[in-house]
Amino acid sequence: MNEDQRLGRLGNTSDADKSQTEEKPKKDYGKYFDFSNAKVISEEDNKKVIRIAGREISIYDQPDYKQGKRRGKEDVQVLRPDSLIPDDMKEIGKGKKFLIRTYGCQMNTHDSENMAGLLQEMGFESTEETTEADVILLNTCAIRENAENKVFGEIGHLKTLKVERPEVIVGVCGCMSQEENVVNRIMAKHQHIDLIFGTHNIHRLPELLRNAIYGKEMVIEVWSKEGDIVENMPRARQGKTLAWVNIMYGCDKFCTYCIVPYTRGKERSRRPEDIISEVRDLARQGYKEITLLGQNVNAYGKDLTDINYGLGDLMDEIHKIDIPRVRFTTSHPRDFDDHLISVLSKGGNLVEHIHLPVQHGNNEILKLMARKYTRESYLELAHKIKMAIPNASFTTDLIVGFPNETEEQFEEMLCLYAKLSLIVRIRTFTLRVREHQQQK
Repeated sequence: MNEDQRLGRLGNTSDADKSQTEEKPKKDYGKYFDFSNAKVISEEDNKKVIRIAGREISIYDQPDYKQGKRRGKEDVQVLRPDSLIPDDMKEIGKGKKFLIRTYGCQMNTHDSENMAGLLQEMGFESTEETTEADVILLNTCAIRENAENKVFGEIGHLKTLKVERPEVIVGVCGCMSQEENVVNRIMAKHQHIDLIFGTHNIHRLPELLRNAIYGKEMVIEVWSKEGDIVENMPRARQGKTLAWVNIMYGCDKFCTYCIVPYTRGKERSRRPEDIISEVRDLARQGYKEITLLGQNVNAYGKDLTDINYGLGDLMDEIHKIDIPRVRFTTSHPRDFDDHLISVLSKGGNLVEHIHLPVQHGNNEILKLMARKYTRESYLELAHKIKMAIPNASFTTDLIVGFPNETEEQFEEMLCLYAKLSLIVRIRTFTLRVREHQQQK
């Protein structure tokens, strides 16, 4: 793409194509909220059954943006159930197979591992073939429109399979399920879907699956507000080398371009002892690398009111465990404190790669994004990290074409990138010179 194309002065299509593109109607999500033709069959305390286009839908809970934005001070409980599988579901999957298609980030991948673990404990076996599956789950991402379009394309393709094999259970879960318009769109247009649940109630998959199998209804349970932290989740990890370890859930930053605080809820940290126990178990199993996961991973511990414990303390503990490589993602510049830098400088199994998203290089755009730091403070942080960890490597995220971005602001972003590269190169060059002098 050349400069004229980036600024919108010149397109890649002809004038005729351009006029057709301009005339293309915008998406009308309002039609997915019109359920005037829906008939209420029954209403109980925690369940509402409605009929739409001949399909009965059992609604236990629906997504609500207003609820999702609230950040109450309620204590988050840590639950450690002996089993998450009801007795009548422990052999429901004997001789049957499941398929989970995962879209999105590492957190979604880890969620799919949990769902696979639950399904395997119910007797199901994994398969990669759509035609072999008795349960198909689409674990979705809400960050990019392209990912959403792929999911709805797959939902459309599965309709043929559902007609041929009506006993197959097709479910949609993950971040897209936390969006009001997505759930309403499925209810209105995709009646072959059997199950919709979100990111907060994965542990309830066995009960929800039971309701979908025996009730012959579309089952919807999407919690708008986060629930408790559930430990002892069974996991079917992918591979025996790299393991994902969730250390916290949710995000409280509310950057203006991001839906994560709504789809993942408020920040909730797992107890350190639970994380350490999981990591030690992975070491015993022979895993070579772990990645600590969190939507805002270096905010870990801020909600633990009974102890003063952060990501630096956790990394210091994991530093002593015999796993060759330990890393974390994704961090926020506002929460990258001196103690964490000090711990990372110890090296050893703590990988010297840091993903530090900046998003933009202009202070006005950063303010519009609600990032709550400046380009100067970001560069200062990068310099501080590089001075403490000479071999540190950086990766970052940049958003180009943010609303109201000017050419000068775009150039400032390029300038910040150049300065960040310079910080990395100069420090690395200085270190190599010193090593060369010592060898002499």
